[in-house]
Amino acid sequence: MNKKWKIVAMLCFLLSIPAMMLVYPYLNTPARGVHTLITSLDNAIPVMKWFVIPYVAWVGYLTVTLVYFCFKGSTFAFKTILVFDLGLLACFTIYYFYQTVGPVRPEIIGDDFLSQILQYVYKIDQPYNCFPSIHVMSSYLMIRTIRNCSWKKWWIQWGIRCFLISIILATLFIKQHVLMDVFAAILLVECLFKIVDVVHGWLLVPKRSVKPVAKKSFSV
Repeated sequence: MNKKWKIVAMLCFLLSIPAMMLVYPYLNTPARGVHTLITSLDNAIPVMKWFVIPYVAWVGYLTVTLVYFCFKGSTFAFKTILVFDLGLLACFTIYYFYQTVGPVRPEIIGDDFLSQILQYVYKIDQPYNCFPSIHVMSSYLMIRTIRNCSWKKWWIQWGIRCFLISIILATLFIKQHVLMDVFAAILLVECLFKIVDVVHGWLLVPKRSVKPVAKKSFSV
């Protein structure tokens, strides 16, 4: 398969992510009962409204980054999208059987730009489907991916990494998630990345053909 068709194949595979996300709103309810993982450390984290900017930019930034991966190399693009899909599947399974509620959202007072955006986020996004955080899972996955790619330039690597870290921090500073949601998402990515790496490496190992041993003749 030439490079052009590999790119097309990866872009088609990328569509599996928005397809799976169609399930998200059906799980984002307290109908099955909810649990809380809020700690005193979570309560001590202040609200910082400007973090809402990287939070809402998550979808666009993630899409651009994934498309960029598809054009740069099919192997790590495939592994990244596969881990993303498996991560979503794991998150949705946990949401169904162990639904959690996020931290108490503060009353946002003011009519400035950032306040209006944050009020809108609170309005459209129910405070469930928290553990693990999909925002953190996907953002950390991108960080994990660029760590291993050979084509990276330092300014691309650090630019992607800094913005993705700001997205992870945003989940805490606008009171969408708690610390356990963040840690669980990072652990999930590490486990899935390792599993996919092992399986991918095993599939690429060429089958060794066993050569028959030549019979030795002995003369007396």
